[in-house]
Parts: sequence; C-alpha cells; structure tokens
Amino acid sequence: MVRKKEKGEDHGLPSLALVFGYIAVKELQRLEDRIDILNRLGYGNLEIARICGRDPTVIATLKSRLKRRRRGRRRA
Repeated sequence: MVRKKEKGEDHGLPSLALVFGYIAVKELQRLEDRIDILNRLGYGNLEIARICGRDPTVIATLKSRLKRRRRGRRRA
C-alpha cells in the first residue's frame, strides 16, 4: 500500500530535473547567468528559484530584466 504524501511533507530526494539544473549552473557565479541558462533549458520560475535558493518573484523580475536587455541589443 502506497501512502499519500501529506501537504508540506517533502523529505524525499530531489527530482532528477532539479539535480540536472544544479549541475548545469554550478560553475556560474552571477545569478543572472544562472537564471538565463536555466530559462533557456526550459525551467520555470519555481524550479529556478529552488535551484538558485531565491524567491520565485525575484526570479521573475530578473528574467524580465534579462528579456528587456536582449530586446534592446537586437534593436541597436
């Protein structure tokens, strides 16, 4: 019989996707670089926040800032 996981009970191993995310950005120092790579790999704000140890709202703000910088470079 498999026991259902209770809300707030998260003592298992991290998912492979999160582990791969950690590995992908472990050498990068700047948070913006980590966010950029993880975003390009298809991770969402919640996953990026868990990998980087930040709040998801911070991740969303920095992703928006990165997007604006890219748009500015294309126009120049």
